[in-house]
Amino acid sequence: MLKYDVIQVGPLFVNCVIVYKDSSGVVFDAGGDAGKIDNILKLKSIKDIILVNTHGHFDHIGAVKKLKELYDTKFLMSKKDEFLLMQASAHSSYFGLGDIEEPTIDIDLDNSDFIDNNITEIVIIKTPGHTPGGLSFYLPELKLLISGDTLFKQSIGRTDFPYSNYSDLESSIRELYKLPDETVVIPGHGEFTKIGYEKRYNDFIKEKQ
Repeated sequence: MLKYDVIQVGPLFVNCVIVYKDSSGVVFDAGGDAGKIDNILKLKSIKDIILVNTHGHFDHIGAVKKLKELYDTKFLMSKKDEFLLMQASAHSSYFGLGDIEEPTIDIDLDNSDFIDNNITEIVIIKTPGHTPGGLSFYLPELKLLISGDTLFKQSIGRTDFPYSNYSDLESSIRELYKLPDETVVIPGHGEFTKIGYEKRYNDFIKEKQ
């Protein structure tokens, strides 16, 4: 039976999502606390994983390299955000936080529509705006969307970075609004929400009438 857990990791409390079935799993946005994530995986008897990221900001990648080594696995992300991996330690230091071990991308998701895995269908939705390579992931079997820092409960991702683009973000969120209203949204930080709720109550980007 397909299940998922969400744990908050790292100094900025990233929502790390672990989707699993039997002994296989997909870990989304391993933003820090590699030991904490490893303990959860062991508790659930998950031995085979892949690591997937919504985007490349430092607070979302902090545990990736360590988990790659522990589980001898691959890291999947858009290479459009590769430049952010190389800047991760500098950005972390700016916030007064420690160095980040920068992972290397094994599989570029930018030209893919699905994530190859052996547990469930994972649809890749391109959601640039917050970052150039932003991705969201829709899991139809769970009616679940992992939106990273694109869509939050009654809020949206920042677009004040030099590489961000508000128009792109708006278009990305309108694509997400095409999903079923009952879809549960797990954002990169903070409370869960649903697509139908955001279409009605998100004052930043509302559904077009």
